[in-house]
Amino acid sequence: MPYGTLSITDLLSNQNTIASIGEDVVFESIQTALDAHNIIVREQMVDLVEISTDRIRRYGGLDTMTMDEIDEYGAPDAQKVTAGTNVGFPLKLFGTAVQWTRKYTQTATGAELAEQFVAAQDADVRQIIAQIKKALFIPTNSNPVDRLVQNALTLPVKALVNADGAVIPPNPITGATFNAATHTHYLAVATGGTIATTDVTALTTTVVEHYGMGEVRLYINQAQEAAIRALTGFVAFIDPRVISATTITVGRAALDVANLYDRRIGVYGPAEVWVKPWIPANYLFCFDAGVPKTLVMRERYAGTGDLVIAAEDEEYPLRARRLEREFGIGVWNRTNGAVMEVDATSYSAPVITV
Repeated sequence: MPYGTLSITDLLSNQNTIASIGEDVVFESIQTALDAHNIIVREQMVDLVEISTDRIRRYGGLDTMTMDEIDEYGAPDAQKVTAGTNVGFPLKLFGTAVQWTRKYTQTATGAELAEQFVAAQDADVRQIIAQIKKALFIPTNSNPVDRLVQNALTLPVKALVNADGAVIPPNPITGATFNAATHTHYLAVATGGTIATTDVTALTTTVVEHYGMGEVRLYINQAQEAAIRALTGFVAFIDPRVISATTITVGRAALDVANLYDRRIGVYGPAEVWVKPWIPANYLFCFDAGVPKTLVMRERYAGTGDLVIAAEDEEYPLRARRLEREFGIGVWNRTNGAVMEVDATSYSAPVITV
């Protein structure tokens, strides 16, 4: 932080009253913290989420043609590719409020008020995570009304590939095609409750078969870490505090021993395996970080999808600050992601709460 700037960290340790610090100084510090919070949130989503003002895009449509064999007098049959389908991205408004009395500023410390805004930031992160999980793990399409904009439309919000008949682009390298009426990216294990190598291989293949290159990642919940480590073919990253003196193949990268809930732990097939705290227990998620993003986060105008202090109410003796974030999450690249439920033999969506 710039020299002499009071930060949210300073507030959290400041035991002076809000009135003695000065409300202007306190809220300048809180605004600085909000700015940093918004930057961090955007950085954390960069591998999976594209930020855009788009309302609807066209997806798919890259169908295949054939080259007909003809003689010197022949003419090939006319062919046409199947048109793509519309994919929509919702826009929703979420908010929370911090409210206090005038007397509160004379008795409460800067730390106490700062904690209220830290809690609001935590609530913001939980809501973003919930919207991402809903977009990825719910296997059905939806048609919400875009009610927050003029000329509200019914948006065609799609899930990952879910056998809905929409055109699926062929593999750009091999030309392999997919049956849009049966091909799905919502999978389950062959034997309920047991993760086998064939299951995880099927999951990664469901993503890899659509692309010719990239950075494949497998995200898991910590509850599945032991089962994934036990798979034949899993290669673990090693704790840098120890030396491997066995004949077992180990990964070159060091294991992050400080972060237990958000770290890469090894490699399985083409995928780098990460433990992620937001992945639901008993579910796996695979995607390719090197191709167009799986999701789009829609905002009204460029840069407006941040958490902001949207209103300040002054009505003695009550005072309030209302915080809002206007955004929506929708699937864009429908083939760039596949999920698997590992405690059932047929897929069902997890219960997603904020």
